[in-house]
Amino acid sequence: MKSNLYFGGVASQVKALIINTTGYVEGAFPVRYLGIPLFSSRLTQTHFQPLLDKIKDRISHWANHFLSYSGKIALINSIIFGLQNFWGMSVLLPKGIVKKINKICKDFLWGIEDGQRRLVFKSWDSFCLPRKEGGLSIKEILSWNKSHLMSWIRKIDIDFSTIWVKWMKAYVLQGVSIWDFQVTAAHSWGLHSIISCRDTLLHYAGTLENAKSIIRHADFKHQIYELLRPKGVPFLAHKTLGDSFYFPKHIVIGMLAAQNKLPTIDNLCKRGFMLINRCALCESQAESSAHLFFECVFSSSVWLLCFEWLKPPPSSQIIQYSLLVSSMQPWC
Repeated sequence: MKSNLYFGGVASQVKALIINTTGYVEGAFPVRYLGIPLFSSRLTQTHFQPLLDKIKDRISHWANHFLSYSGKIALINSIIFGLQNFWGMSVLLPKGIVKKINKICKDFLWGIEDGQRRLVFKSWDSFCLPRKEGGLSIKEILSWNKSHLMSWIRKIDIDFSTIWVKWMKAYVLQGVSIWDFQVTAAHSWGLHSIISCRDTLLHYAGTLENAKSIIRHADFKHQIYELLRPKGVPFLAHKTLGDSFYFPKHIVIGMLAAQNKLPTIDNLCKRGFMLINRCALCESQAESSAHLFFECVFSSSVWLLCFEWLKPPPSSQIIQYSLLVSSMQPWC
């Protein structure tokens, strides 16, 4: 028989009666259920080590492949965050674990050389913004985690027919609305996490009615994520760089170039590298993202040849070119 019984706060006589009646064996915490550790107390960072190990294991397999930035970002979004979502739907990830997952993702994206991450000119937080705000649409873990945990509030709010909801209403809430319920020290760590996410939603939604409207929406997880995630400034060229005409790997380079975040000589000099700032193509001007892509004599000749090949260039191409150049000016 594989089934075990787990007790919490049950009197010894009642426990013995249940065991004798069912014939099941009493199990002991910690126990793993569907890959997630179950504890009767608060989960610590040590308990999340299996999650980190799984992500590192996947990374070790990918690290031996020559992947573009775009390919790495696709893997981070699809698989790494898929593993995190499995845990994130059940527990609130500690901030320390979130930092470690972000570090694993950063090291994988930029690469490790001689035990050190390669030079980065753009913060990870800015990568977690949508493309329309100059990011690469990587999910921000903490906000995504909280939006998933809100599904428990939704189940209680819409009176979802499950044993857990019935038990919560009968023994925990006891007639109090989930929106008014207050936790105490006697309640579990898991319930504290769920109520904390509820309070966060109420804060950002502004009113109780707005919060209820969001939680009852079919796409509530994405709506809550958009409400909680960090916000950036509008990025003018996101439509141009995100056009389906371009290869995905070019989008990442284009985003970095448009924001002057490529490791050009001018950026390296700002980081303290002792280099002579001269363009390798024209050998007459200082090297920067704007110069390499547009202002350099060599680059300009390439653009002119491309426009000449179009014979004549469509107005949409000229507009996109002008928009990309103008969008680079504030960053460069």
